[in-house]
Amino acid sequence: MQFVSCHNGQIFTSAANQWNSLTNPKRSFQTGLSAIDDLLPGKALARGAVHEILSDPKHPTPRFFALLLAKAVNGTIVWCDPEGVVYPPAIAAAGVSLEKLYLLHPTTQADQSWAIAECMRCKGVGATIAQAGKLSRIEARRLQLATEQGGGIGLLLRKLDRNVSIYAAATRWLVSPARGLRTVQRWKIQLIHAHGGRLGATVILEHHRETNTVRAVEQLADRPRETTVAAEVA
Repeated sequence: MQFVSCHNGQIFTSAANQWNSLTNPKRSFQTGLSAIDDLLPGKALARGAVHEILSDPKHPTPRFFALLLAKAVNGTIVWCDPEGVVYPPAIAAAGVSLEKLYLLHPTTQADQSWAIAECMRCKGVGATIAQAGKLSRIEARRLQLATEQGGGIGLLLRKLDRNVSIYAAATRWLVSPARGLRTVQRWKIQLIHAHGGRLGATVILEHHRETNTVRAVEQLADRPRETTVAAEVA
């Protein structure tokens, strides 16, 4: 595990020279869950792009879904965590090597905005995850250009509001919790923006804690019962 902090416009890490290069130069990748991939144009998620993960202000931040997408990139993950809420053991339990995880702890909003853009611009970063509040069009455009230059993906966690569609994003997902069981967590995943994607389609993700597997359950309007497609997070 690597720790990153930002002070006075500079990034400090415990191993600044150990950024891993992207292992897959292709411009898109699959999540490993066919029910999710089937919603996407070309059945793959674009690299070199910003993807937004939205949630209702009343619901918890969907960090698990962000981690699922970031893990599928198969590269270094930078997670902007100014409040220190990210729990590395849980990330390791999800199958992510902590040697590929960098935690970013900016102390100001200005440092955070600058550091996120720099991480997205870095060709050695596969995915950058950050909580994003209100962005100016200039800030949003800066992040978009940064991901295009870096070739990884930016995953912005945002709360759902009336300004949801004013920023450019390759895909936009709405995530909300669903009723689960004692050992099973469930989330409702809806694709609400993607050119050529299956907009409005919904998938239920189930995380089985005991086996640490994820099962995608697609809701089909023309069938009385749900059909399931099981896949283990590699």
